Amino acid sequence: MGAFDLFPWRRALWYESAPACPRPRRGGATTVRIDRFPDVDVDALPANPSPPDLWQDRAACFGIDPDVFFPISEEEAGPALTFCTVCTIREECLAWALKNGERYGVWGATTEQQRRRLQRHVA
Repeated sequence: MGAFDLFPWRRALWYESAPACPRPRRGGATTVRIDRFPDVDVDALPANPSPPDLWQDRAACFGIDPDVFFPISEEEAGPALTFCTVCTIREECLAWALKNGERYGVWGATTEQQRRRLQRHVA
């Protein structure tokens, strides 16, 4: 930030186009972690996730009104994402959503738009 930067907070809101950055993994292999999703390690997601019937009762969202997880816009996804950040099975949830092409709602701490971007980068 320069001395004449009038709006320093805007810089954090911008997405910069950057290639995926490889991160070293145990055993010498590298994983691809996408800069826009620093918390998502695609290679660490379960390859064959079980259906929600087997894990949804252990999720942080269990018993919460489903309307919270199907917001009208991206800006209204905040409450759902708050539940997801403390969930212990969000990787399983995200893997299920990506594998089955869930187009709507918040799954595994990602919104609809974030999952579309993630799938484009993975493909």
